[in-house]
Amino acid sequence: MRLGTKIFFSITVFFSVAFLLGGYVLLSYFYEVTMEREISSAVEGYQYNKFVMQANLITRGEDWFKGAVAGTYDMRDVVSDMHDTVAVFSMEQKMLFSGFPEEAGLADLLGDVRRGRVDYRFVRLNGRIYLMTAGIVEHGQAGIYLVTGADVQRILEQQEKMIGKFGTVYGVTMAVGTVLIYGMSMMLTRPVKILINATEKIADGNYEERVADMGRDEVGQLAENFNKMARAVEEKVQELSESARQKEDFVANFAHELKTPLTSVIGYADRIYQKELPREEQRQAAWHIWNEGMRLEALSLKLMDLASLHHGEFVLQEVAADILFRELAADMEYIMEKHGVELVCEAQPAYIKVEYDLFKTLILNLTDNAVKAGARHIRITGRVRQEKTGEGKDGQGVVRMWYQINVQDDGRGIPEEEIGRITEAFYMVDKSRSRKQHGVGLGLALAEKIALLHGGRLSFESDGHSGTSVYIKLQCRRDGAV
Repeated sequence: MRLGTKIFFSITVFFSVAFLLGGYVLLSYFYEVTMEREISSAVEGYQYNKFVMQANLITRGEDWFKGAVAGTYDMRDVVSDMHDTVAVFSMEQKMLFSGFPEEAGLADLLGDVRRGRVDYRFVRLNGRIYLMTAGIVEHGQAGIYLVTGADVQRILEQQEKMIGKFGTVYGVTMAVGTVLIYGMSMMLTRPVKILINATEKIADGNYEERVADMGRDEVGQLAENFNKMARAVEEKVQELSESARQKEDFVANFAHELKTPLTSVIGYADRIYQKELPREEQRQAAWHIWNEGMRLEALSLKLMDLASLHHGEFVLQEVAADILFRELAADMEYIMEKHGVELVCEAQPAYIKVEYDLFKTLILNLTDNAVKAGARHIRITGRVRQEKTGEGKDGQGVVRMWYQINVQDDGRGIPEEEIGRITEAFYMVDKSRSRKQHGVGLGLALAEKIALLHGGRLSFESDGHSGTSVYIKLQCRRDGAV
């Protein structure tokens, strides 16, 4: 059963039962109050009639009363002054006078009457309901039964009319209420239906689906959170798709990088094996085998480095940046002289947290990439940077400090459209040049992994023809203060 149908039936049943119970309680209360008032009025009428009877007994004397009981005197002139319909019986339950129909059968009522007490009972006479009150009137040694009857049929008829009116009101109210409840249930469940439709579209692969603003109530908050979730799902799907694409590219590039040198190795080895070659051709084939073997060795080493970064645990230690850069410059001096590259290292004094070997590998990969890009001048700088990030508890600005490292070269540069992909594994801007230099497209991927382990990311700037600048930010402290 749908939510809207559940809400509709639940509210309809609830209000139907509540309205019926409320009407029953009100009608019952009205009937009880009215009947209590009639009973009180009937007892008062009986007391009045009793007073009239006692007054006549006192005035006319006991002899008259005995004569009336014996049937000598007619009691009509006595009861003429009484209220409502009355009947008089002797103590032997002989009827002396009755204003009721003959089939009234009042003898059963007299059997329960006791001295000093007024009894009442509802009796149906000629299709009408009477409230009968009975008691004993005594004077001296004589006594009689006095019965007074009040017609209460009008109360029952009024009760029936009220029940009919209530039924009409109930029917109209429930008819109108049913329409309103149905409209309200549809209105309340409409946002849920919109969300359901949106989830179905997302489930079908339309991850761009969003729901419109639904206000600031709970449903609106649900819609807002749904949109946040949808955005997160879309971003995650895009990440997974990009990751899957990168893995496919990785496998394809890896296979290609293996195939090319292996084909050369197999081909030249087969040539040496199958034929008697002159010494110079043997040397040339051996050189090709050696060259392709070097490429395979570089590939295996880079892959091992990447694998170790994925699974290794590294501890960052605090070191002095200026001392670290001097050591790096000394380590790279031979390589720079070999390729005729001028290297300048400048570092402001500060303390940075690094894993020494990995950080050295990061800088070496960046400088090696610059050398392969034909750079003649490489400049490595380290500068302390700071900025306000908000207000502190004392009202002063909170200053955040970091150490910015910049590796700048004057090589060929990187086309702007290629910058977004240069840290992907096996991606090479100039594939032919990279292969000649035993490059496999893993250097910058390795450098990016190392940067992430240090809490930063590599940022590249290049116009594609006048060199490249690479930036990385690290946390630091200066002059011994955090």
